[in-house]
Parts: sequence; structure tokens; C-alpha cells
Amino acid sequence: MKNEPIRHHYIPQFILRNFCFDDNNNLYYYDRESNTVSVKKTQDVFIKRNLYRDEINSPEKKTKIETDLAKYESEVAKIINERFLHGNDIYLTLEEDEKLKLFFAIMGFRNENAYRLFGDNMTEDSKAFYLKYQEDGNFNDLWKRNLGQLANCRSLKDVFDNPLIDEPIKAFMARDTYNLAGKYFVVVEKRGDRDFVIGNSYPTGITGYDDEKKGLVLLMFEIFPLSPNRVLLFAANGVDNAPKVASRLRYDIFRRPILNEQTGKIRIHVKKIYKNDVDFINEAIVNNSKIGFAFRDKSHINLE
Repeated sequence: MKNEPIRHHYIPQFILRNFCFDDNNNLYYYDRESNTVSVKKTQDVFIKRNLYRDEINSPEKKTKIETDLAKYESEVAKIINERFLHGNDIYLTLEEDEKLKLFFAIMGFRNENAYRLFGDNMTEDSKAFYLKYQEDGNFNDLWKRNLGQLANCRSLKDVFDNPLIDEPIKAFMARDTYNLAGKYFVVVEKRGDRDFVIGNSYPTGITGYDDEKKGLVLLMFEIFPLSPNRVLLFAANGVDNAPKVASRLRYDIFRRPILNEQTGKIRIHVKKIYKNDVDFINEAIVNNSKIGFAFRDKSHINLE
């Protein structure tokens, strides 16, 4: 249909708008392919045409995934914009915490990298494994079929209760919301004139090593930029006890949120970080963003 959206964002525009330098949705964008910085509008970055278009599972409404994701984004945008961008303390109900954890887990499943992992970049071993769930070998359909179901879930319980979501995808969501020992939100705010950037790698994962287990790679935390001033870290339980060589950031940054059992609300205290830590986070984002990254002010980032 003529009015069907074809420019599908894998990073929501409500987050991208926080990086704009004016009221016309303009931001600076570094393009890796051309090695240039230019002014772009949010609607023109971090998109892929017809990324979520699904003619197999939703033939009557081929852009249903995009529409359903937009609905989820609108619910999360209200929480993020009203509570995560300002103030020293952020309060969430347990239901909101669940909703946000699943939303940010889905961010890793909905992006272009996941699209390619279930398409051109799928290994032969993975193909052999997923044939059990997609007998015709159309693994891009498997990705869209499951993403379409995830877009209508609001908690991990919703995911596990949904019989239309394949077991490996349920395992991914369990891993990406709670990990083996639990995950929790940390919000950091920059101090000084260095801004955060946002790249096409959303999230950017930071890993460390467990020497006692012969170099086993462990996820420390994931980075989700929210604005030039603040970043959300989705931390694995135990990272606060990891040595700095593994976590890369000060241990006190990773203190867990506090649950008030009387009110049933979680309090996240915003941590302040300085140039070295901001530079580490930005470097990780830039190094993992193979397409490009965006920012508000050229004078407040390190482009070298």
C-alpha cells in the first residue's frame, strides 16, 4: 500500500532525537564508508528499508512488526524521557523494570546485525540447528516470525507463555534480560565537556575473562546511549565485584538499584563519570559501529 512505512529504524527515533542539535531533528553523523561527517535528520540514520516487512506471517498487514514495535517504543519513550534523562534518582515499578528489560533485550534481536545473522551471515552449523524450527530453511522468516511475537510481549513471562515463540529465541531473551545470575540497570551521567555518541551497534557489549575457567568470556555489561549526557548500562550480576581489568569502569559505578519493599519501587541512583570513562564508552561504541555513529556537537567528542 502507498502509505506503508518502508524506512524502518532499528534504533528508535525517540532516542535519536535526544542527540539532535536543533528542533528540526538534525544531528551530526559520521559515515564509515565515506569517512565523512555530515548533518543528517534522525529519519535518515540507522534505518534499513523494509527491514521488518513480513509478507509471510502478516500478508494482510505487511508492516505489522514495524507498527507493533512503534507501539512498544511509545510506551518506553514515556518512561525514558520523563525519568531517565534528568534528576539524580530514577524510580521504577517492578512492572516497568520488566518492560524495560525486555525492550532493551529485544533491541539486540531487532537490529540489522541480527537480521544478517539469520540471513547472509548465518553459519552452516546454525543452519543445521535452526532447521528444526524452520524446515524450509528460510531463516529470515524465522527471525521475523519470532520478532513479530516479541513485539507484543512486555515481560519475560509473556515470552515464555507464548507458544508461537521458538525455544532458542526464548533462551536468548532469558539470557539478555536476566543472564545466568541476573542483570540490572545502571545509569551514568557524564561530567565535563565530553559527550556520548550513539552508533549502529545498539547495544555494545563489554566482555571480560574468567581466569579460573580458562579464559571463559563473560558479558560484563551492555551500553545503550540515551543522550549526549547519559548512557544506560545493562549490567550482569557480579560485575561490581569484577576487577577493573575486566569491567573497565570503576566498581562503584555498578552498585545495584535498591528495591523499596514497602512501595514496591526500584531506585536507580545516577552515577557521575568523567572523561576517561566517557572516552572508554565512546571508543567501545565507535569500534563496534561498522556503519556509522551520530552525535550532537563536534566540539564535544573525540573524532581522532
